[in-house]
Amino acid sequence: MPGIPGKPDFGFLAARVAVFVDGCFWHGCKSCRRNITPSTNSEYWRQKIKRNQERDRKVNAELRKAHWGVVRIWEHEVANVPTKLLQRIQNLLGKQLP
Repeated sequence: MPGIPGKPDFGFLAARVAVFVDGCFWHGCKSCRRNITPSTNSEYWRQKIKRNQERDRKVNAELRKAHWGVVRIWEHEVANVPTKLLQRIQNLLGKQLP
């Protein structure tokens, strides 16, 4: 979404809610099998993922400081728990979605 810090995957402009779908490998999900450090160039990948996590924290802080709600969804959650994710977004929006 242009103009919103961190370039969220979805943005609810009127409600000021930013939604990010984070890839489990790229953002270092602690609870799934997609977060496996490659055996080649391991240190590079550990540092790369660490930088991604640091950037995510900074973006979250920047958005919250600007009075935005932030929802971060793990890649594995999209396939497995759509109802739970919808509830998280609805809670931030403060209303029901269709």
